[in-house]
Amino acid sequence: MQLVPNQIPPERLITSMDAQESRSVEDGSDSPFVLKGAGMMSGNGRWVFVGAIMGAMLLSIGGIIFSRHAQKEGDESGPTFVKARTHSLAAGPGSAATPAPIIIQLSADMIRVSAIALGHPRLAVINGKTVAEGEGVTLQAPNSAVALILRVVKIGDGSIDLSDGKQMFSAQLTIPSPAKPKTP
Repeated sequence: MQLVPNQIPPERLITSMDAQESRSVEDGSDSPFVLKGAGMMSGNGRWVFVGAIMGAMLLSIGGIIFSRHAQKEGDESGPTFVKARTHSLAAGPGSAATPAPIIIQLSADMIRVSAIALGHPRLAVINGKTVAEGEGVTLQAPNSAVALILRVVKIGDGSIDLSDGKQMFSAQLTIPSPAKPKTP
């Protein structure tokens, strides 16, 4: 049994690294076909350009035809303008007198503050709606079709300051009394 061979096989040359002789091409060839460098508009590039131009033209023509057809049919997809008239609140037509102001008496039962959170931002629950400082609260006046919008100016500990733009109003936190347990 022999583990290491005593003789190393001789080296063999598999491929040759020698450069092959080449013929030099003369600059002045007798051939009528001379290759020029590939230009931008040669081969497939030209057809891509022509196809893009044709596609743009077809899209433009299709758009013009569609818009004219829609305009002829009276398509409602575009903006619609309606003539409107406004009526003056003055005494009669042609009257320059200003209308009488609408006065709403603010009562304590119109504003119910049920919760106040003094975090950041300060929040309050007024008539079941959560509002922050600077937001508006819409109040419906009883026996009137007019709504009153008040802006929350400040939310403090136990009270809220509201404004209608001219006057300041204050509302207190109302804590409902716990319901009495039913006795059988």
